[in-house]
Amino acid sequence: MTTHSTDWSIAVFARNEASSLRPCLDAIRAAIGSRRAMVDVVLNGCTDASPRVATEIAAQADIPVRVWQIGFADKSNAWNQFVHAIRPAAQTHFFVDAYATVRPNAFRLLQAELDLAPQAHAAAAVPSCGRSAAATREAMLANPALHGSLHALRGSFVERIAVAGLRLPVGMYRGDGLLGSMAMHDLDALTTPWNSWRIAVAGAATWQVRPLSPFRPADLRRYWNRRIQQARGRMEDAALRDCIYRTGFAGLPQNADAMLLEWLATTQAALPNDRFSRLARQRLAEPREPGPAELLACRCQPALGLGASSSGSPSVAVV
Repeated sequence: MTTHSTDWSIAVFARNEASSLRPCLDAIRAAIGSRRAMVDVVLNGCTDASPRVATEIAAQADIPVRVWQIGFADKSNAWNQFVHAIRPAAQTHFFVDAYATVRPNAFRLLQAELDLAPQAHAAAAVPSCGRSAAATREAMLANPALHGSLHALRGSFVERIAVAGLRLPVGMYRGDGLLGSMAMHDLDALTTPWNSWRIAVAGAATWQVRPLSPFRPADLRRYWNRRIQQARGRMEDAALRDCIYRTGFAGLPQNADAMLLEWLATTQAALPNDRFSRLARQRLAEPREPGPAELLACRCQPALGLGASSSGSPSVAVV
């Protein structure tokens, strides 16, 4: 029997979410209840007060909370860092976006789905707010998929990903879609058929987010960028299909921008010509090529307080 250092591991991914971190982590604490758990807040590319806010929360927490900083603004690389260098051994890993507030029963419901479906590698929560929430929920129940804001992966599955050395391409927008494909194919896209029962959907597990407001300039910028990134995501899907069904997951490229540029140069498919698709392609004119040091996760020392240590220096997770 595998021995776990904790029951649940919760990875929280954040970029410039200083105002959301406390409600997010308060909700996570309530959802953990009495279970043994470790929370890792993985900050990436933050230019706001997120590091200070997160370390203050960690110092005051009555459960283990670690805070990590990454220079490069990219959730896919943050996920790689978590899986290959940060994660504790755990029965189940939960993945949460910092702008989401999980419901008090969300983790318990996701764990119950995994317990009921031993063949499943992952459990998906469903959205409950937003104009497209109802349609997305129905689509996920009919065709299981992972939603990036909240889902769970079985600890043994994450361990297999790490042992296989699989990583998401750096800069990839739709990492949750690629993770879902890894689960459906049992990490073997070349010989193992796609099976939707490898993702269990917990129809009652959900989260809340603050709705975007047309009167907040920051929200308008977020909405605009999201539309461009969604258009990019559709191109990523096509490029990834070409890749994984030719070379398997072991052949995934290191950099998503390079992958897209190569795909655009060779594809015979007609490219969408809507405004956001054009803007997504224009952004590729300056591909992001981070240096190795920008990709590393460095441990933030918590502010002095409950559970804090005044000695030691930041540790570096090397991937």
